[in-house]
Order: sequence, then C-alpha cells, then structure tokens
Amino acid sequence: MSNMKSPTECRVTGRGDRGASVATGCHGEDDVLGTNHPSDQDRRQIVVLLVDDQAFVGAAVGRLLATERDITLHCCLDALDAVAMANQLNPMIILQDLVMPGIGGLALVGLFRTNPPTAETPVIVLSGNDDPDTRSRALAQGSNDYLVKLPPKDDLIACIRRHAVAATSSRGGTMPVALDRATATLQPGTDETLDRSVLATFHQADTPGSSDFTRMLIDQFLQDAASQVEMLKDAARRSDAPGLEATAHSLRGSSMTMGAMRLGGLCAQVEGNAAGKPGALGAEVLLAELDREFTRVRDALAVERHSLDERDQL
Repeated sequence: MSNMKSPTECRVTGRGDRGASVATGCHGEDDVLGTNHPSDQDRRQIVVLLVDDQAFVGAAVGRLLATERDITLHCCLDALDAVAMANQLNPMIILQDLVMPGIGGLALVGLFRTNPPTAETPVIVLSGNDDPDTRSRALAQGSNDYLVKLPPKDDLIACIRRHAVAATSSRGGTMPVALDRATATLQPGTDETLDRSVLATFHQADTPGSSDFTRMLIDQFLQDAASQVEMLKDAARRSDAPGLEATAHSLRGSSMTMGAMRLGGLCAQVEGNAAGKPGALGAEVLLAELDREFTRVRDALAVERHSLDERDQL
C-alpha cells in the first residue's frame, strides 16, 4: 500500500517475526508506534483506526477515503494489537472486522468498551456477514454501527462523519446507534460466481475517466488468491489443519469483499473442516471444488477487467 499516493493512506501495523508490533507508514516518516501523542494537527483530524487482518481491505478503505483530507486512516492487521494501538492513537472512530484470527470480533468490541480510553469511542463494525442475528449481537455488545463491507464510498464517509460529530458533541454520553439503510442489505448479484453489485461499489473510488482503483483491486485479489489456493493444497498435503484454517479464513475474507460469494462459502467450509466441525466435507473434495470455483472467479474477473479497459478507451 505504500505506493498509493493519496491524502488518506493507511499506516499498517501487524506482528513481526518475533511477535513485536511493527509499522510501515504512508503518512509520514514517524512510524505509528513511535508516536506517543498525536500532534495538534492530528487532533483536528478525524483519526480512524481500522482493525482488519486483510491488508487488502485496508487498501480499499484507504482509497475510498482518499478524497477526505481531514480523515486520517490507520490500519491494524493483528486484533491482539488493536487495544494498545487505539490507546496510543486515541482515534475518534474505530472500524473493525468481526472475523479475525486470535480474538473474535465481538470479544474485541467488548474489550474496547471495557478499556477506559476507548469506552466511549464509536465502533463501527465492517463485516462481510449481513446476518440479522450477528448484527444484533454486535450492537448489543457495544458497537455503534454495522456496515456490510465494502460499503459504498458515500455511505462509509457519511457514517464516519456522523459518528465523529456525535463523538465530539456527546463526550461522556452514549453514542447514538444509526444504521445506514443503503448498506443494511447487500443485494445479491445475477452471477452466482461473482456478485457484480459488489464490484459496482468500487467504481465510486475510481478517478474520472479511469478504472484504475477497480483494476488494482482485481489484480491484487487474483494474485493473492492464486497463491492462497496453492497454499491450501500444500497444507492439505501436509495435513496441516491450522495452516488450512488460517489460509481459508484469509481467502474467505478477500473473496467476500470482491463479491466472490460462492468461493467465500467454500473457504468457510474448509475452515470448518480444518476445525473439525461436524458435517464438514472431506478436505480433498472441498479443495477440488474450491479450485474449480477460483478458476470461474478468475475468468469472470478477467471479463470484468476487459470491459473496464474498453470503457476507459471510449
């Protein structure tokens, strides 16, 4: 993400080889964890902390917010680092995924609520799951809003700004819960393999006359997904259940974000298989079908990319 030149870029924090938190910055020369106190300029900004183990999602959200010069985005890839990073950044808004390795998303919302520095910080859940029960549990746990990722650009910005206003005007009070009707339900696409209504939301972040952002997401997803499919096959050959579960989780998240719903569903089944959940199909059968579905997704995205190229040449 460091090659994306935009006003709002995402500093990424994750865990290094020895378990220490490391940061690669896009906003300036000081890394996130080396800054003990936000500057006066940062205090005038809407500082947003995104907690999501998918760097792909961080890149996408950063691009959606790139036009907003008063919004500063920081990304935390490791949920176990999230509370400490929030304490250091003092964000005005927290965006977080629900399904992450290490700690559950609902549990993380609870940690933010019991942590004094973030007890009243608005938490907006970004989830690929639009299940009403999950939405209700997230709100009951203490989140302030719930959006299906990736939400349309205008809806995401409006949601952040609404809660930022509430945060500054209601210090010490309870933040209002406001659900965006536009993102309450992600309408299914006509293609079982690829939900093109999801891809349509990416176009809002494209520059006029160019589909560069959407093309970048397609290319990055296909590159990452191809590698992850091979990693799944290798983990299956080695009977590496933790490796299967972790890789399937990662591929599931990016697949759902790109609208590859069936591929995401197959990844969820691989996760269930690796975790030994009852009713899970055999890994060999699942991976064979997953491999075929990835081929279909790749072909569908190639068609989509070709149509973007033709549109930009007009």
